[in-house]
Amino acid sequence: MPYEFSFYKDADFDEIEQIVLASYQWEYPIWGLSRHEFARGLHPAFTGHYHAWHHTVGVYRENGKVAACVINEGNYNGEVFFLFDSKERGEDTELLRDMLKFAKTHAAAVKEDRRTRGLNLYVPAWNTVLKEMAMHSGFHELEWGEELYILPFGKEPFDVKLPDGYTFADGNTIPDFYLSNTHRFSFGYGGDDHACEHGEQAFHNLRKMKHYRKNLDLCVLDEQKRPIAMAIIWYDENMPYCELEPLGVVWWERRKGIATAVLQEAANRVQQMFPKCIGMLGGNQPFYQRIGFEKKTFIPTYHWELEIFISWEKESYDKDYAKEV
Repeated sequence: MPYEFSFYKDADFDEIEQIVLASYQWEYPIWGLSRHEFARGLHPAFTGHYHAWHHTVGVYRENGKVAACVINEGNYNGEVFFLFDSKERGEDTELLRDMLKFAKTHAAAVKEDRRTRGLNLYVPAWNTVLKEMAMHSGFHELEWGEELYILPFGKEPFDVKLPDGYTFADGNTIPDFYLSNTHRFSFGYGGDDHACEHGEQAFHNLRKMKHYRKNLDLCVLDEQKRPIAMAIIWYDENMPYCELEPLGVVWWERRKGIATAVLQEAANRVQQMFPKCIGMLGGNQPFYQRIGFEKKTFIPTYHWELEIFISWEKESYDKDYAKEV
C-alpha cells in the first residue's frame, strides 16, 4: 500500500481540517467543519476522554500529505467516519480495505456484555465502492441514517422576534458557564455525568478553536439577564453554507419562539459578515423543518458487530478473528 499509516497526533488536526473543507466541493459532508472543531474542542473535557483520538483515529499519508482519515467524535461509541482528500481517493480499494480493518479493530465500541464489538459507519450515496466493500466485509445497512437540512438565506434579513424583555448577548460578554449552564438545562445531564462538573471547561476549550467567532456565539438573556438559550455558528469561506452546533433552550423557556429567534439572529449576522454564505446547516428534528430548513441529502448508516470471546474461554479455541476483519 503506497500510504503511510500513523495514529492521530495533535499536529495532524489542521491538515485533516483542510481535507474536511475540501470535501464541500463534491458533497454535503456528514463530517463537516462544525463536527471537526466541536469534537476536538468540546468533547475531551466534556466526556473525560482526553486521549480518545490519539488511540482510535487513523491517519493515512501519501508523499507526506494527509490523504485519508478514519475518525470519530472521541467518545468510544463506535460511530465512524471516513475522510478523503478527493472523491477518487475514496474509491481506492486498497486504502479502503485497511481503513475498514482499522475501524473494526481500533474504533469499534464494546457493548455491555463486554464481548461484542460494534461499528456504525456512515457512507455517502456517491461512494458505491465503499458501500460494496463494507457489505462484503460484514456490514449491513440500517433503516436509519443521517439527514442534512439547510436553511436557505434570502435577499432580505430575517425579522427576529424575542419575547418582551429578552435580549441577545454574544461571546464578547458572556462567560463560559452561561453556555454550559444553558446546555445542561436544555439536555438534562446531571451530577452523575462528567459534563456536569466539567462542562464549563469544555465550552472554554471550544471557544479556543480556530473557527470560533465571538459574534456568532449567541445567548438569549431573560428579563433578569440570566441565560436561557444559546447557539454557536461555524463557518469558513471555503464552505457554501455555515453550520450550527450546538443549539439549546432551557426546558422552562420552550415553545416561545426563542430557538427560532436565535437562529434567525445568527443567520442575519452571518449574512452581514459573509455575503457569499448561502445558508445554515441545522439539525434533523421536525422543528428545523417547520422554520424553513430544507432536506439536502440522506447519508445511510452501515452496522457491523462481532462477538469476541476471551482467549481462555472454550468458545474462542477455534476462532480465527483475523479472518473476521
